[in-house]
Amino acid sequence: MIREAIEMIFTPATSVAKKYGFVYHSISLKHRFERCKKIWLPHLKNCQDTFLQVVKDLPQKKSVVVLGSAHLHEIPLHLLVDNFESITLVDVIHPLKHHWAAKRNSRLKLVTQDLGGSLHELENLKSLEDLNQLIQNLSAKQLFHFEADLIVSGNLLSQLALLPMEALEKYMKKDLTLAEKDQICTAFGEIHLKNLRQCSGQKLIYTDREVTYRNPQGEKIYQGSYPVSFDGFTKLREWDWILAPLKEASKDYSIEMKVEAYSSK
Repeated sequence: MIREAIEMIFTPATSVAKKYGFVYHSISLKHRFERCKKIWLPHLKNCQDTFLQVVKDLPQKKSVVVLGSAHLHEIPLHLLVDNFESITLVDVIHPLKHHWAAKRNSRLKLVTQDLGGSLHELENLKSLEDLNQLIQNLSAKQLFHFEADLIVSGNLLSQLALLPMEALEKYMKKDLTLAEKDQICTAFGEIHLKNLRQCSGQKLIYTDREVTYRNPQGEKIYQGSYPVSFDGFTKLREWDWILAPLKEASKDYSIEMKVEAYSSK
């Protein structure tokens, strides 16, 4: 608890990011990784093998951009440093270790950016109609544009809608339906892919495409997905990821993901 408190205090973050819990979620993710690392190993290996497979075929390896870099659990910093001259990490929150690394290594650049474009609009979400209007507005904007030999979107796609949905549910004091959540997640995913397609360079995206909740007996109690279109991308591989074994997120269920990886030039 003391270590987490110190991280909360000293991790650089904007006031808006702190207000909506990005620092807390970043630190929580770090500690979940430490608890679940052994069971995550097959997932981590698949991510790294896919990354190295794509890197091997690049015509040049001067620059890489990682969108939703977080703690770089899936693609460790040393793999980026070993393969590229210039590394740019993009996220709302960068952990302390990456700030320290950037000070020591001029090849590493940190960009603090809300890739979903919704962070500064959360206080205006009072109804589902407000959220749908925000989605429409974001669809008409260019939220980001990067140029690099390789641009990686790592386990980000399904996360972009979570904060807007949580903010709306908190205001309305009721949960959105599963159908509404699937529709919103799909819309945010499509916006991200639209912006990613417009970036210059080879793209690599890996993301969960399906989530399954199982009770303590191993029986399926819920399964959800969001049907975004990967037109223009080539599917590289898919695998299963035990995100949270029983008692990690809840004593009542475990969480499994089906992850898919795609590439596009």
